[in-house]
Amino acid sequence: MKTKILLLIILLVFSLPILAQDKSDDDNDWERTTKIKVGGAGGVTPIAAFFNNNELDKSLKAVGLPALGSDPIYLVGGEGYGYIMFLKNVRMGGGAVSGSKTVSAIQNLGGGVSMKKDVEYSVSYGGFLIDYVLPIQDRLDIAAGFTIGGGNINLKMTRDDNSLKVWDSVWNDYGNINSQTRNYTRNLNGSFGVFNPHINIEYAILRWLQLRVGVGYPIMYSPEWTFDEKFTLNSVPSKVKTNGYTINAGIMFGFFN
Repeated sequence: MKTKILLLIILLVFSLPILAQDKSDDDNDWERTTKIKVGGAGGVTPIAAFFNNNELDKSLKAVGLPALGSDPIYLVGGEGYGYIMFLKNVRMGGGAVSGSKTVSAIQNLGGGVSMKKDVEYSVSYGGFLIDYVLPIQDRLDIAAGFTIGGGNINLKMTRDDNSLKVWDSVWNDYGNINSQTRNYTRNLNGSFGVFNPHINIEYAILRWLQLRVGVGYPIMYSPEWTFDEKFTLNSVPSKVKTNGYTINAGIMFGFFN
């Protein structure tokens, strides 16, 4: 199903300019497509991302944590663009989004002692944006294009027994190579290249205010993983990445003709 959605988005991205060119000039329903878009805008772009977390969920469940499952992760960011005059109805710009989701569990260690485990799963991506915009009606457009750039996945793993933290004890524990400390934080970080095809329906409520809704399918590739931001992390499963579709919205401010 997700593969079909991706193929549909890519097909629409590359077919809209052809459709706009192929319509007859005698077809009044398509006369508005001769309109040249000008101006630019910027705004806020919230996203609900439905990623396939099956591979990551295996590791979470193995250490007694709940799975991320199929629930969405919510991202928020911004986007800005301007129309270029030498290509009709083509706009360029940039944008980025980020968001996180945390899963937690409490493990009973006995003797009235418990340990809390957390994994915070964070995602961010963005880059250069290019869209082709097809006017449908006055103030109503379909925009199809892609963003290409970079992205990041960070897994912050925390373990804590809620004990009192004391300066000397922390340093003694750090210096003891045989320490079996219950409290620590680890960061697993993956850097990727990102290609994100998308298609949006956009409506200008006012000449300076536009609303949008659309779908996308961010694709992450060429991963490089590090451990605590210093050491190379090897043998990371290839499926630990953004793999799934997104539903996006937007409130844009600018000039819309």
